[in-house]
Amino acid sequence: MGVFKRACLYISRKKARSFLLFLIMLLMGLFMLVGVLIRSSAAKAAEDVRKSITTGVVFQLTDISGDSIYQLVPNEEGEMVRTLKVPLLTRSKLKEILQIDGVQGYYTQMGHETLYTGLDVHPGGYSNSPDTLAENGTDAEGQSEEDAYNFDVYSHVNGFYLVDEGKWHPFFINGALELVEGRNIEAEDSGKAVISEELARRNGLGIGDAIESRNFDFVTGECFGNSFRSEIIGIFKINFQQDLSEWTSEDAILANAIFVDREMRYWAQSEFNKHINRQVLAKESYETLDNLTVFVEDPLMLDSVKEKILAIDGVDWSYYDFKEYDHDYKVAAGPLNMMVTLSTILIAAMAIGLLIVLSLILTMWIRGRKREIGILSSLGIKKQAILAQFILESCLVAVAAFLLAGVLAKPVTGVMGNGLAKSVNATIGDQPYEVKNDNLTEIQVNKVPTEQVALKYDLMPGTIVLVFFVMLLVTMISVGISYLRISGQRPRDILKGE
Repeated sequence: MGVFKRACLYISRKKARSFLLFLIMLLMGLFMLVGVLIRSSAAKAAEDVRKSITTGVVFQLTDISGDSIYQLVPNEEGEMVRTLKVPLLTRSKLKEILQIDGVQGYYTQMGHETLYTGLDVHPGGYSNSPDTLAENGTDAEGQSEEDAYNFDVYSHVNGFYLVDEGKWHPFFINGALELVEGRNIEAEDSGKAVISEELARRNGLGIGDAIESRNFDFVTGECFGNSFRSEIIGIFKINFQQDLSEWTSEDAILANAIFVDREMRYWAQSEFNKHINRQVLAKESYETLDNLTVFVEDPLMLDSVKEKILAIDGVDWSYYDFKEYDHDYKVAAGPLNMMVTLSTILIAAMAIGLLIVLSLILTMWIRGRKREIGILSSLGIKKQAILAQFILESCLVAVAAFLLAGVLAKPVTGVMGNGLAKSVNATIGDQPYEVKNDNLTEIQVNKVPTEQVALKYDLMPGTIVLVFFVMLLVTMISVGISYLRISGQRPRDILKGE
C-alpha cells in the first residue's frame, strides 16, 4: 500500500483527530492571511502617504563650541570678523547641492525673533493677562506701572521667522499656510516681509506697506536700539484653526507670524550686542548653514541624494548629524504604520503558535501510534516513508483548511481591519494640523490625519502562495519534530512500548 493511500485511510478513519487538526490549521491559516492582508494594505497606504508628503534629508551642525570652529580676525577696515577654522557647509556649497538630480529645494533654519511692532495683533496671553488675573481673584489694578508696561509691550509683539526661500518653509510645504497675495520671500530679498490676512486686516496693511520692528528687553519690556524696516511683499492665509489657550503668548500665535528675509538676522544680533555692551562683529563675507534641509522629489531618492551631498568636496561632514525630514509623514502615516506593526506581530504569533500547538498535539498523537510505527517498521517500511506518510496526512488536512481560510479571509479581514483601524485612529481630530510649542516661542505645525484612510484588502496570488508555503513549512517542521522524538527506537522496542 502506498504512502498516499495510507495517509488517506488514516484521515478517514480518525475523523475526530483530523477534524480537530483541520480547525487548528483553519484558524491559524485564516489569521495569517488576515495579518498579511492588513499588513500589505496598510503598508501600501503608508507608502502612498509618503509619496504625497514632501520629504528630505537634514544636515545639522553638531553641538560644538564656537571656539573650536571659529576665530576672530580683523578685516581690511580694522573691524573684527568671524572666520572659519574648519571647512563647514556654506552658502557657496548650496549651489552644488541644488544641482544634484532629484533635489527640489531647500530650507535652512535661521532662527526666530520676538520683536515689538506696536501692531494690533491677535490677542494672546499678555493681552488677556489683566482679565486673567481678575478671573483668578487677583486685583489687576494693583499691578505696578512696570508690570502694566510689560503687558502692553508684550501684547504688541510678533514672532518673526527668518527664511531664505519662503515657499520651502515647513508651514508652506505642508499646506498649513498658503500665499494668497503677492509673493513669498526669496534668497536675494533684503528687508522684505510676508504677513497673515488677519494681521493685514487688523492694521489696514497691504502689499508695499512697511512694518517697523524693534528689540526690547524681555525683563523690563523697554525697547532699545534702531528699528528694522520690512516691506510687505506677500500675504498668507491659515488653513486651519489654531488651538489657543489663555497662556498662549502673542508671538506664538500663527496669525501674528511674520516671515522675513535673512537680513534681519545680522541686525538683531548687532542691536542686541550693542545693548549689552558686547563687541559688534562685522558682517561675514560668507554664511554658514548650521541646519539645512534638502527636499527631494521621491522618498526613494533620499539615500542617493545624501550620498552625492556627502561626496561634495570642501566640507568636513564629521561636524554634522544627519536625519530624514519626515515628521509630517510620521504623524500622517502613524496609524497606518501602527497597523503594519500590529499585523506583523499577528503573523509572527500565528506562525509560532501553529508550530508550538502542532508540535505538542502531534507529539501526543504520534506517541499513540507507536504500534502502527512498529508494525510498519517490522514490515520493512523505511523511516523516511513513515515520516512522509505523517507529513502527507497533515499536509492534506492543511490544504483543505487553507482553501476554506482563503474563502473566509477577505470578509474576516474587512471586519478585523476596520476594527483595528478605528482603534489606532482614535486620536484623529477635526483639524488637519497640530501646533507644537516646545521652545516657548517658535512653533511647529505638523500635518495630521483628519479621517481614517480607506484600506483595500485584495487577496493577491503572491500573498496566497506565501502564506500557504509558510503554513506547509510549519506543518512539516512540526511533524518532523514530533516524529524524531521516537523514530530512533528499534521496531521491537516500539512494539513493547519501551
